Amino acid sequence: MAKMPKPEEMIASRASFPEKSWMDVKTEIKAGMYAYPAKVDIMEGLHMPHPHAWQPEEEDWHLPENWEEIIYKALKERLAKHRSLKIFMDTCVRCGACADKCHFFLGTNDPKNMPVLRAELLRSVYRRDFTTAGRLLGKVAGARKLTTDVIKEWFTYFYQCTECRRCSLFCPYGIDTAEITAIVRELLHELGLGINWIMEPVSNCNRTGNHLGIQPHAFKEIVEFLCEDIETITGIHIDPPFNEKGHEILFITPSGDVFAEPGIYTFMGYLMLFHELGLDYTPRCTRKPSASAPNGSSAANAATCGASSTSTWRPTTAPRPKA
Repeated sequence: MAKMPKPEEMIASRASFPEKSWMDVKTEIKAGMYAYPAKVDIMEGLHMPHPHAWQPEEEDWHLPENWEEIIYKALKERLAKHRSLKIFMDTCVRCGACADKCHFFLGTNDPKNMPVLRAELLRSVYRRDFTTAGRLLGKVAGARKLTTDVIKEWFTYFYQCTECRRCSLFCPYGIDTAEITAIVRELLHELGLGINWIMEPVSNCNRTGNHLGIQPHAFKEIVEFLCEDIETITGIHIDPPFNEKGHEILFITPSGDVFAEPGIYTFMGYLMLFHELGLDYTPRCTRKPSASAPNGSSAANAATCGASSTSTWRPTTAPRPKA
């Protein structure tokens, strides 16, 4: 666990006018301030490009040999695909209206966590490779060369963003910093640089249909336990049909609602409400078996959850309760 700063250290770290240009400040990466890299087997299972082992604190991140070309082509492709990205790259006037709206900047006092400057981390590379002024004037025009230090800077700061879009709300030009963040993360993924906090839940969704990795038979058993608790408390027996075709409503619940408190109480509320209304529904507790799922886990457990793992939903009106 990271060492927490003492109160006097936090007070002493108040923001002050930087002594150097932000381009001259090298990113410091240390334990406790970065997200853990995604595991190689997870990246491979999702067919992500260039999966490899690497550590943020190490000097060598083992990037592909042609990593500069990969980034250039990927950014060029996204500029052509997303007209909004080019607008965001060209229209910022650096007014700073977004600066104090970001909780990461307020919490760290790091200028590079200001949304305006975080976007500059990408915008400076864009200027050098995709604008005439940047190619001719370089740093004078706010352009800089793409280096491994820039890649490390992207990883450090673009994962210090929750994409809440509060900064965008206050931007007079409506620049969507969340979209810029998402694009840079895509660029990092092109080099095999992902974080486990995101990629493992994605892998779980691909494998089991929920981000927690709950297997279909476990999902069914949890719901049955909740139904038993409902019957113990209310005397009402509820027996939801799992993954059955022909029902009017396919009910898909957030996986957290079948995992732990307080979500399970919300799920029990769903069950009691649906029972009282007399809805014709079926909860889904698995996903269509994936060819890439290890050991065919989804397919092997599908039978435990009902006759079919490919229930369909039809947009019809649910029956209303009788008066």
